[in-house]
Amino acid sequence: MMKRWVTLLFPLVLCANAAGVCASEITFQGGLQYDWWKGNNDTDGNQVFVPVELGAEKDDFSARVITAFTRTESDISGVGKQSLSSVIDTKVDLSYMMVDKLPVNFLFGLDLNCPTGKTNLDEDELLVIRDPDLVAIVDHGEGFNVNPNISMTKDWTVWGSGLGVGYLWRGEYDYSQGYRNYDPGDIAYITGEIRYYLAEEGLLRLYGDYGTYTKDKLAGDDFYRESDFFLLGAETRYLTEKWETRFNIKGTFRGKSEFRAASSRLKTESREGYGDEFLADLLCRYSFSEKDSITPFVQLLYVDDNQYDESSPLYVGTRTKYSAGLSLKRQVSSAGSLELMFRLFHMDDERGWLDSDDVTYHGHSLMLLYAGSF
Repeated sequence: MMKRWVTLLFPLVLCANAAGVCASEITFQGGLQYDWWKGNNDTDGNQVFVPVELGAEKDDFSARVITAFTRTESDISGVGKQSLSSVIDTKVDLSYMMVDKLPVNFLFGLDLNCPTGKTNLDEDELLVIRDPDLVAIVDHGEGFNVNPNISMTKDWTVWGSGLGVGYLWRGEYDYSQGYRNYDPGDIAYITGEIRYYLAEEGLLRLYGDYGTYTKDKLAGDDFYRESDFFLLGAETRYLTEKWETRFNIKGTFRGKSEFRAASSRLKTESREGYGDEFLADLLCRYSFSEKDSITPFVQLLYVDDNQYDESSPLYVGTRTKYSAGLSLKRQVSSAGSLELMFRLFHMDDERGWLDSDDVTYHGHSLMLLYAGSF
């Protein structure tokens, strides 16, 4: 199963766009998302996802609390139907912004993961955990995590730049009944970006992440070390009174991981176990009025095969995923909006250690989201 890495640049974007935010405000988001998928290997599944987010801003301080309920079902050939229902972990994000007070704008953040989700999974529940390219939620619970971070941005006439650093301490927890006292490795990361403003309507942005991991431990012994990763991306935006267009492309590149050998010591794998990953997406939003907008979007994901020989049991082939969708949004009140989104996808997986044959998946997602403030 291939992992998905989320960009760590959100604090930079928040800091770069924070000028003028000083009023007191409470925000709320809640909704419902349904994901469905089916493979030609006689497997299918679905997930219902109910996210809830509550936020507050007061002058230069802000806070967010995010959690969700999810139910996932998988029907696997030769195994049968399994399901897993749980509340996931609760995220608490705290930040303090210093904007237009120094030559450089600063954002100080503290992000917490509170272990309200489900851990210590049994064998049947482990069968439900699916690939993140099939369903939205794959992590149902972890330990208590603490992520302090700091970001800084600076704008000139037509240029802007940003830099951020952070460290994620990840706490111990029981991942499953077979993997108790699991202590995942911590993550140190650095993010950066350069922006070029095209008059008042456009923006060009280059950005990147680099992250490195400490060792995972199981019952106090070294167990695994995830490979370092490097992400490089470019984005362009164009905004007018009625139109907004965004095009984004990024690549993620990883090194070699370390596994526990027979001597109980970690050994670096002989080849890179992850293939290079490339993602491109395009959206175009049109506003019919101040209240109504429509947003079609497309996305292409390509993951190259890893560096192992095709005869190796560790070989993982290429993945190609095509997605397209449409979002409709309406301002239903002076402080609230309602959004309906529908997405289709088609995904081709070459054979690997998880499936001995090539597999083709298709599926769809439907989301209804309300966002408001008071």
